[in-house]
Amino acid sequence: MDKKKVLVLGGGFGGVFAAKELARRGRDAVDAELINNNNYFVFQPLLPEVAAATIHSSDAVVPLRLLLRRTQIRQADVMGIDFAKKTVTVVQGFRRLPVDLPYDELVIALGMSVDLNRFPGLPEHALTMKNLADAHRLRTHIISCLEMADVTRQPEDKRELLTFVVVGAGFSGVETVAEVNELIHRALKYYPNIKQEEIRVLLVEYASRILPTFPVDLAEYATKRMQIHGIEVLTGVGTKAATGTAVELTDGTLIPTRTIVATIGNGPDPLVAALGLDMQWGRIKTDRFMRVPDHDGVWALGDAALIPLVEQPADDPSHFAPQTAQFAVREGRQLASNLLAKVTGRTELKPFAYTSRGSLASLGMSKAVAEVYGVKLSGTLAWLLWRGFYLSFLPGFATKLRVLVNWVLNVFVPPNIVLIQSTPPGTRYIHYRKGDKVLEPGMLIDGFYTVVKGSLKLTIDNQETGEHFDRVFGPGDHFGERVLVKSALRTGLVVALEDSVVLWISQKDFTRLARAFPFLDSYFKDYIERTFGGVEKSFAPGNVEKKPELETTP
Repeated sequence: MDKKKVLVLGGGFGGVFAAKELARRGRDAVDAELINNNNYFVFQPLLPEVAAATIHSSDAVVPLRLLLRRTQIRQADVMGIDFAKKTVTVVQGFRRLPVDLPYDELVIALGMSVDLNRFPGLPEHALTMKNLADAHRLRTHIISCLEMADVTRQPEDKRELLTFVVVGAGFSGVETVAEVNELIHRALKYYPNIKQEEIRVLLVEYASRILPTFPVDLAEYATKRMQIHGIEVLTGVGTKAATGTAVELTDGTLIPTRTIVATIGNGPDPLVAALGLDMQWGRIKTDRFMRVPDHDGVWALGDAALIPLVEQPADDPSHFAPQTAQFAVREGRQLASNLLAKVTGRTELKPFAYTSRGSLASLGMSKAVAEVYGVKLSGTLAWLLWRGFYLSFLPGFATKLRVLVNWVLNVFVPPNIVLIQSTPPGTRYIHYRKGDKVLEPGMLIDGFYTVVKGSLKLTIDNQETGEHFDRVFGPGDHFGERVLVKSALRTGLVVALEDSVVLWISQKDFTRLARAFPFLDSYFKDYIERTFGGVEKSFAPGNVEKKPELETTP
């Protein structure tokens, strides 16, 4: 029998365990290949501990080639699927050339993405906790806030820097806020100008209580434990909008903050959403065998799939497999078994059926809540069970050992507060609420601003000359173009007249762009001369990047 080509899209729990089972049981029947945009598997339950520097980032990931030694691994981005031709288009390598890969059987395990577009300002100003880069970014951001708060002389800035808001109180939100709170308070002794009472950590949940999948008494215990450790728990209220300096709640409360962590807003992967498959709640509908109806040879599992647990499911989430690692692992194994049964014809396909063994959630400070086989646990015993369960779940003895050593060392050694700065994006959208100060006199010119939505007002008061200047900027207007000339201090105050959105471009990137296009260079040169009276005409400053000279071949 010729081997069937199986492509597994996605390197999460579902995809990895499906590929592993196919390699273990079906090497004579199928040729399996796993495609993922990274060459590693992320153990997502440990991401909050990576963000809190409890464990090293390398210990929360495992190379796919080490985990799946008998499976072909392809690091590539999936760009499209042609169900009629039975091909998957991927882009890979430095040249970024599209490659069409044929398949006989296709397994879609691309998970879910983060979609915060329902909340104005949240996509631009919130941190997420979906992958390893998110955990790194959160850790760096927290330490950066502590560093700036320790030296700032502005009480308002200090209050914003020392307020940390986590939105969403499911597993990820509760464990993230607990680890963040523990990191902050363990690090405080190294910041002499920050008092413990100046720290404010909040957990915001739209539902009436946190951890909605847990029994009420365990959720209440978790709430009390977090409150004991200084975490404010706000339930029955959601997030309405956000800016770079505040988050607005649905009850009108405005919380000044520079840190918003969003663990809400799951949405379908953009590729999955564009496939035209029958979907519900952002997930691909399957039958109980995890086959995608009306598409021969196409399977789906994990967070991307809506797998019924009963014969005739109603419009009720409890009738479908939940989006947890525990279920994804079993789905992967069962899907592999069904796929092999189809290919070989030796056995019948079996519907997916699994009952949760329980749930565990860490609360930090050596406390947790757990419900295992109907038995409720809380406190230190639950925390030890949580540690043991996830340790046993980690793939590979070396990974288990390193994580265990880090957990033990974390009890005795101080937290790692080394701040490794990453290169910030060259452009970004910034949301402002009505009345927000965009720029103030004395601030360093840092980039170029274009108004996308709303309006802003510039006011310049020259006390030496008595001159007063006002100007309103609307959509399409811009300011900050003097960064082409030199870095200098702001002379005016810019305030948002209404809720507004601004596109910001860094000084370096804006200078490069303007000088690469002669018409832009000429436009801004004339604009500065007209606007500022020719005071600064030179476009050959010594303190910004010079226009490169082109080499010529003799």
